[in-house]
Amino acid sequence: MINIKKIVGMAVACLLTFSLWTAAINAADENPVKGTNQFKTPPALDMNTLDNLQKLQKGYTVNYQVFEDRDLPIELTVSDSGDLVIPYYEGLIKAAGKTCREVAFDIKKELERTHYKRATVRVSVSSIAYTNTGTITVQGYVKTPGLQQLLPGEIYTVTMAIAKAGGGTDFANLKKVQLTRIIDGEPKNFYINVKDVQEKGKLDLDMDVKAGDLIYVPQSYFR
Repeated sequence: MINIKKIVGMAVACLLTFSLWTAAINAADENPVKGTNQFKTPPALDMNTLDNLQKLQKGYTVNYQVFEDRDLPIELTVSDSGDLVIPYYEGLIKAAGKTCREVAFDIKKELERTHYKRATVRVSVSSIAYTNTGTITVQGYVKTPGLQQLLPGEIYTVTMAIAKAGGGTDFANLKKVQLTRIIDGEPKNFYINVKDVQEKGKLDLDMDVKAGDLIYVPQSYFR
């Protein structure tokens, strides 16, 4: 006599086994081997929405992620040479002076050339290394000449430096303040009309200072 219950039970078991086997195959298709990009459906990320304003600098830390890998973001640091070392890519990616969007598209291009069929890359700033620390020197016809300390992340201008030095003396020529900066090993002079910045609000005439700068306020022969 045929055991109907036994046959039905076996059929259900076979169906369940087949369903689990199919699910395992689908999961294998969706999870790629690192660097091979076997995704059938691209992740929902428009790389054009990445930040395209802030320029990366040496020492910056960025969050890096390739969506096709389905891994959590990792942190990468812009090296002293201005480069990023990217996992699964043997070369270096130039990052200093570029935006997150520009770097992401550069990485995408290289990964798709070497390892991936398609790479959707996200790069975002994680932390900023402030490199403009140190001192500047203010000399000449100011009330308190000498060294001034630059604070990390501080936006500091020639006009602010002169104000911190107590301002110009009665004989100061604030129309032609000289800033000397070493560029490529050579001193270069810039001239700033601090008087117009202070009295006429012409902020575009002001200039940011950097560590090592020398500011000199000359004498005015006309009071």
